[in-house]
Amino acid sequence: MRSWLRGHPWQADGLLALTLLVVAASQLPAGTADGATRAAYVAVTVVLAATVTARRRYPVTAFAVAVTIGAAQVAFGVQYGAPAKNFALQPNNADLAILVLLYTLAAYRPRRVSVAGLVVCLAGSAVAVARWGPAHHAYSGTAVLTAAAGLGCVTLTAWVLGDSVAYRYRRAYYASVEERAARLEAERDAQARIAAAAERARDLQEKRARAVDESVARLRRIERDLHDGAQVRLAALAMNLGEIKEILEPADEHIRTLIETAHANAKQTLTELRDLARGIHPPVLDRGLAAALASLADTSPIPVGVSVRTVTRPSPAIEAIAYFCAAEILANAAKHSGASNVTIQAEEKGGRLAVTVTDNGSGGARQVAGGGLAGLLERVQTVDGQLDIDSPPGGPTTITIELPGHA
Repeated sequence: MRSWLRGHPWQADGLLALTLLVVAASQLPAGTADGATRAAYVAVTVVLAATVTARRRYPVTAFAVAVTIGAAQVAFGVQYGAPAKNFALQPNNADLAILVLLYTLAAYRPRRVSVAGLVVCLAGSAVAVARWGPAHHAYSGTAVLTAAAGLGCVTLTAWVLGDSVAYRYRRAYYASVEERAARLEAERDAQARIAAAAERARDLQEKRARAVDESVARLRRIERDLHDGAQVRLAALAMNLGEIKEILEPADEHIRTLIETAHANAKQTLTELRDLARGIHPPVLDRGLAAALASLADTSPIPVGVSVRTVTRPSPAIEAIAYFCAAEILANAAKHSGASNVTIQAEEKGGRLAVTVTDNGSGGARQVAGGGLAGLLERVQTVDGQLDIDSPPGGPTTITIELPGHA
C-alpha cells in the first residue's frame, strides 16, 4: 500500500479529496436551507477538499486558499447567540484539509514557512473556540479547555509529523551531500594521482629519450675513435710490416715467416675492427636513412629494392634503430626465407616512421625467445615502437616496424 501511494501521488491525493467530500456530505444544510444555499455550501466544500490535490506542487498556495476559506468560516459561519450569517460558510469535516496542508508545509517547505503556517492555524483555532457557542455558557471553562486542547493537539500533531518527515529528508540530503563530497574528494585525489603518474611517465620518457640519444652519440664517438685511431694505427702497422717483408733478404726465411704472419694478423685484425666499427655505428648513417638503406641493399646477397619517403629527418637514434632492424630482417631473409627479391619501404605516417620489409620467400616467420625477431621487438620497444609480422606459410613475409620520429 505504501509503495502504491509513493508511486501514484496524484491518485492518492485525489482519493484524499474524495474522502473529505464524502465525510462532509452528511453536514449538508437541511431544513430551511434553500437550493442556492446548498449549492454554495457544496461549492465551498469542493474547493476546500480540492486544495489537497495541489499540495505537492503548490503547497503554500493551497495552504493559503484553505486558510482563507477557514478564516471566512470562522468570521461568517460561526456566530454566538444568532444564526450563521452565511450558511454556505459553516465549518465542516472538509476543514481537515487545513491540517493535511499544514503537514505538507512542514514536510516539504523550510521550517520558517511551516512555523508560520502553524502559528496561523493555532491562532485560527483560538478564534474559532472563542466564537464557539458553548464557550459563552455558564461554567463553560472545561468545555473551552477541552476544545482548545483538542484543536491545539491535532494541529501540533500534524505539524510534528510533517516536520519529522522533513527531518528525515534533510538527514538523507545531508548524507547524500557528504557522500557526494567524499566522492568528489576521492575523484580529485585520483585525478591528482593520475596527473602525478602522467608527469612521472613524461619525465621517464624524457629521461629514456635522452639516454637513447646519448647512447647513440657515444656509439658514434666510439666508431670515430676506432676509425681515426686504432684503424689508422693498424693500417700503418700493416703497411710497415709489408715494407719490412719486401726488403728482407731471402736468407732470413724465419724472420720473413714471422713478419708475414704478423702482417696477415694485422690485416685480419684491421678487417675485424672495421666490421666492429660498422656494427657499432655505420658511418653511412651520417648521410641519412635513405643512403644507409641503399648501402645495406648493395651488400645484400638478395636483390633489394629501396624506397624512402620522409618529409622530416628522424633523430639519429631512430635512424640507427631502423637501420639495424632492416639489416637484421635482411640477414634473416637471406638465411631462412629462400626469397629471390626483397623490398624495403620507409615512409612518414603521422609524425612516425614506418619501415616495411617484404620478401617473396616461403613465409612462416615468427618470434621465438632468443631469436632475431624477438631481439628486434626489444630494440623497438625501447622507444615505444611497434613490430608487426605477417608471414603466412608459403609467403610472402611482411614485417613492419613503426617508430616515433624522435626517441
